Amino acid sequence: MKKMNNISFNKSDPNPNSNFFRPRARIMRTLGSELISSESVALLELVKNSFDADATKVLIRFIEPLDQGTGIIEIIDNGHGMSIKTIQTAWMEPATDNKRKNKKSEILNRIMLGEKGIGRFACSRLTQELELITKRESDNFENYALFDWGQFDNEELYLDEIKVLTEERKPIEICSGGSIDELYKNEIVTTFKSEIHNHGTILRMNKLNKTWSKSEFQDLQRDLSRLISPFSQFSDFQIRLELPMQFSEFSKEVTSPEIIKYPHYSIKGEVTGEGNYKFKLRVYASGLVKDLSGLFLWNDNKKDTDMELLMLSSQQADNLLKSMSKDEFTSKKIQTGPFEIEVRIWDRDDLGNIIQKTNSVIKDVRRDLDAVAGINIYRDGFRVLPYGEPKDDWLRLDIRRVQKPTFHLSNNQIVGFVSISSDNNPLLKDQSNREGLDENHALEDLRQIMVLLLNQVELIRYPLRKRNAQKPTFKPVQGLFNALSLERIREQIATKYPKDSETQQLLTETQQILNNQVDEIQIVIGRYQRLATLGTLIDVILHDGRHPLASIIKQAILGQEEIENNKFENLTQTLQKRFVKIEEQSNILDSTFDKIEPFSGRRRGQPSQLYIEQVIKNAIEVYRYEIKKMGIEISLPQSETLVRIDQAEIQQIILNLLQNSLYWLGFVEKKERKIVIKINRLNEDQIELIFADSGPGVSPEYKDMIFDPYFSTKPNGAGLGLAIIGEIVTDIYNGTLELLDSDILKGAVFRIILNKRGG
Repeated sequence: MKKMNNISFNKSDPNPNSNFFRPRARIMRTLGSELISSESVALLELVKNSFDADATKVLIRFIEPLDQGTGIIEIIDNGHGMSIKTIQTAWMEPATDNKRKNKKSEILNRIMLGEKGIGRFACSRLTQELELITKRESDNFENYALFDWGQFDNEELYLDEIKVLTEERKPIEICSGGSIDELYKNEIVTTFKSEIHNHGTILRMNKLNKTWSKSEFQDLQRDLSRLISPFSQFSDFQIRLELPMQFSEFSKEVTSPEIIKYPHYSIKGEVTGEGNYKFKLRVYASGLVKDLSGLFLWNDNKKDTDMELLMLSSQQADNLLKSMSKDEFTSKKIQTGPFEIEVRIWDRDDLGNIIQKTNSVIKDVRRDLDAVAGINIYRDGFRVLPYGEPKDDWLRLDIRRVQKPTFHLSNNQIVGFVSISSDNNPLLKDQSNREGLDENHALEDLRQIMVLLLNQVELIRYPLRKRNAQKPTFKPVQGLFNALSLERIREQIATKYPKDSETQQLLTETQQILNNQVDEIQIVIGRYQRLATLGTLIDVILHDGRHPLASIIKQAILGQEEIENNKFENLTQTLQKRFVKIEEQSNILDSTFDKIEPFSGRRRGQPSQLYIEQVIKNAIEVYRYEIKKMGIEISLPQSETLVRIDQAEIQQIILNLLQNSLYWLGFVEKKERKIVIKINRLNEDQIELIFADSGPGVSPEYKDMIFDPYFSTKPNGAGLGLAIIGEIVTDIYNGTLELLDSDILKGAVFRIILNKRGG
């Protein structure tokens, strides 16, 4: 029995003054074509619908010719099927709340993947026409519907004028001997065919909107292989791709790529809703297994809203929580909710184990790794797009690697899986276009946690790779420019050729040229070293300058109003108070400018004779706000040591040490936060500077690496602070920088020796 049905959004209303929205038909096309960004995404959405229908098998079949305007795409599944009523109502209702009300599938109790009711309109993105054939197990008929998407392009038609052909008919496709048999091709069926072939859905999409090529099938296979988490529980959901002969390499069951079985490193574990974590970090080449446990907690000690997520060890968390109220903990805990993570990592310059296992060549291995690399997010076992796509660096790993190329991991070295759920992670919800999660605090929590975990792998990986690297055949000299001396050559020539005065004179002149060039290079380096702290100084200006400037403006406005109104008998006295206030606030601004003036780009004169203790005090003042908020007790030297120094150079040393201490002191209980700075004059031309804090200190395994450029145990640290200090100390002051084993405080203790600086 055939029926012609009009689909209408209008409802009758006895009130003649009522008005209704009457959308044009093209709104349906918009849902499919504009909210679904690509053909691959459209097919993924349709496969998700099969999953929601309790299918255990899905076949995606392309029938040639695969040119625009011809060809067929079929999606066949063995799900529970739809009744004619479902087709006429829920299936053709955009944004239906059916899946929102029924959050579990009706037979297998799966979490429903489709929430917004628009995924089905992905069909219009793919082709011009859709034939829908579906049958429920309890029905004697199969249901047929024909959708001509071309009707929705007619700008003259309203949505309620679109005609859709539906029919209840004797089963001819969802029955033994019908198209549904394609699902079971090459399988040995142990039950009666009539029992297993009597339910399901076939989407037959005719007249392709575009021509398909090999590269698009590569993308589709990659996307399908990552649609379901390789570590999920859905072993009862299989996807098979079937293509024409010229693309037969893609015709097979979709599985996770072989390469992910053989990583060099991995980290796997879980995070609870409270932020507690447990992970195992493995290094497969050495058999190392490191257990990580503790708490993720936000640290709000930085200015304004510039917060930082801390990865506390269990002991650090216990100590910190002792002095924290329940409300304070609630305000600092993560909002993501519980989730699981597994990340697998490769050294791309050492892929021999994969070549051995897969019998591939290096070019193919790297290509395959490129295809699967990225951190994927799975909700209820199914992938959330676009996370993990080749061009989607949602953790900004590649940008991060540019800053520290020898230390940080890049996106193409990692295959990661983050497992969340609709029930446990309600704040991690889809954007309206079904591609990506809402940008909110919960997603930022997830980003920060992933970077912190990758940093743990980097801290293990860096020394291993450094140890395996070829050892230098020479002993490095101390100081960047010490090697630029021709003295040994001149001594050798003077010994062997004492009469060759011409060569000796040439060497003397060459050495002088080198010395002049070194002086110029040091000036340039000094300029860039000052730029390294520019971001901090801008923060200081903005934070310390806004309040006094606002007060000055306020006093000036009030003063103007008082002059205009002239309602005070003693106007002079009133204005004088205003001007005193303005002067006070102006002095605050002037003090702020004094702090940062040494870092200006203006060329400075000769080093000055200054009391180094006052220079240190001025540097500490830059972080006055953070020190006060964190409750840090600082002990500064009370002596007055007059030395010839460049103020900016010494302040850079102190600022870089202080930045590190402020970060690590966030890991200890508030009452335990201390910094001690000492100055000792060792002799007429040499002083000693001690800088100590009560933080967690430097782990023994990192003591030999903390002075390496780009190495940092801070997740987002540039790894340049101690390197910059080392350059200033060794190259300008011919001194030394070392990490001490000392009991001054229980954290990190640095000792700096400064020799007399030349003019």
